Amino acid sequence: MLLLGGVGSLAYWSDNDALDGGSVTAGTLALNDVTCDPTWTEGADTDVLLIVPGDTITKECTGTITMTGDHISADVELDATSVAEAESAFNLATTAGDAVDISAVLTGGGTLTQSGPVSVTITVAWPFGTVADNDAQGVSTDALNDLVINAVQVNPHP
Repeated sequence: MLLLGGVGSLAYWSDNDALDGGSVTAGTLALNDVTCDPTWTEGADTDVLLIVPGDTITKECTGTITMTGDHISADVELDATSVAEAESAFNLATTAGDAVDISAVLTGGGTLTQSGPVSVTITVAWPFGTVADNDAQGVSTDALNDLVINAVQVNPHP
């Protein structure tokens, strides 16, 4: 029986060769030229100026999305920080349970799979019937002017 303690050597062959990696370039995702209707609407009222508890108002925003990539798609959504700030403008002046909810959805729903025009419906819902105090009267809605729309790539291989 032969034992190799720390006395032996090990020899082997190896080699390498460069490979042709080809050409691949990263794709792109851009949301541009976003403009919104000048006024908020509720049903047939197309010029809502004073929102009150019980109102659900909407505004349409349009822009252009450009996506390049073999497997790219995107969701369009409101930036969470801008929503939190806008909701806070309402909710700090109201009691718990009377929370304003701000959301946005791609008009028609779904996920974008190609470049082109994009339309987003922003909704501000202020529920009626829960306890609110008079401090909610005259709350500034200026924070709605600072809402931000993001285009976010969807995982192509979930």
